[in-house]
Amino acid sequence: MLDASRWSVLVAAAFLPFSTAGTNLAMVSVLLTWLLAAQWRATARAIAAEPAAWMGWLLFAALAAGIAWSLVPPAQASATLWKYRELLFFGIVMFLFTDALWRARLLVVFFASALVLLAVSYATLAGLMAPVDAEQAATQGAVVAKSSITHSFMMSLLAYGAALAALQMHGRRRWVMAAIAAAAAINVLAAVPGRTGYVVLAVLALYLAVSRWRLKGLAASLGVVAIAVAAAYQWLPSFSARIDQTAAETRQYEREPKESSITFRIHYLKRSLQYVAGHPFLGAGTGGWGEAFYEATAGDPPFLHDRRHRHPHNEYLHLAVQLGLGGLVLFAAMMLAGLVRAGRLPPPDRTLARGIVLAFAVGCLFNDFLLDSTEGHIWALLAGGLFGGQKDA
Repeated sequence: MLDASRWSVLVAAAFLPFSTAGTNLAMVSVLLTWLLAAQWRATARAIAAEPAAWMGWLLFAALAAGIAWSLVPPAQASATLWKYRELLFFGIVMFLFTDALWRARLLVVFFASALVLLAVSYATLAGLMAPVDAEQAATQGAVVAKSSITHSFMMSLLAYGAALAALQMHGRRRWVMAAIAAAAAINVLAAVPGRTGYVVLAVLALYLAVSRWRLKGLAASLGVVAIAVAAAYQWLPSFSARIDQTAAETRQYEREPKESSITFRIHYLKRSLQYVAGHPFLGAGTGGWGEAFYEATAGDPPFLHDRRHRHPHNEYLHLAVQLGLGGLVLFAAMMLAGLVRAGRLPPPDRTLARGIVLAFAVGCLFNDFLLDSTEGHIWALLAGGLFGGQKDA
């Protein structure tokens, strides 16, 4: 049963870049086979020994309790709670993947699937394949089955993983991995308009340089990133257009807020902080952010004072509004614990795990990654799988 559960995790990882339904079905199989294996006590002991895991379970428990005082009906609050299930899966996957061979299989499956996504994206960009969703492609570039945010995040992880692998290899394989890393990075900058991907890619590049060459690497990588950004702005229309759009929308918000992505994000930040300041202890309850935002925008223009706004595109703010400052502190502590404890892994898993945790923590500044299915499963599967290696350290 445990091996069946592990194989189900591999299937979920294979589906991850392409199919939310396929990933969810595979994770149902993971849960059922894990339950049938009846290894609950062993799993509990493994989770209790790993702060990033038990903090995730504690955060899920806090969200479950938050249904009691939520501003929305229990059914809606419960639906929101279900979207945070990856907090529980992290610990289960960590327990399942203590064996180095299984962890290697998991990494190969995920990154191979991401490589297929990269190839399909370039084929779409070159006109060799028709877009899966022509309407989406018109605004989000050469995405395949996910949003531009999710696509660029996965391509940033692929670029980082391939670059790290290149540094561990020699001869022809090193050049192959370096080429994959470069292709994935260019895909982030040129093929999709994902600002989250730009930031995550830059942070991962800086971290990889620091982890490999310390302060000299930081100085050199800062120069390389600056040159890459300048070159991308000069020669990549999708990149420069996205940066110009961001600047224009920010200036517009300062003059008079209009409907735009930046307007919404800035206003989500302002009103969320305002709500937390007035409700620092319990917050709006699980799933209550939309009602809290509606309440806080009573004097704002109608396009902002609207119940259709459901989340703030920032996981830290989202949890702070739902659970108060305690929720924010617990989530931030979980991220910090992940970064610290990843240092106990054997190399090169150490650098890979820290990069994944760092990418997730940075991405959560601009999106609700725990709430989003694909990004949440990346946390549960990749980070959870890698943290299973604590026993090998």
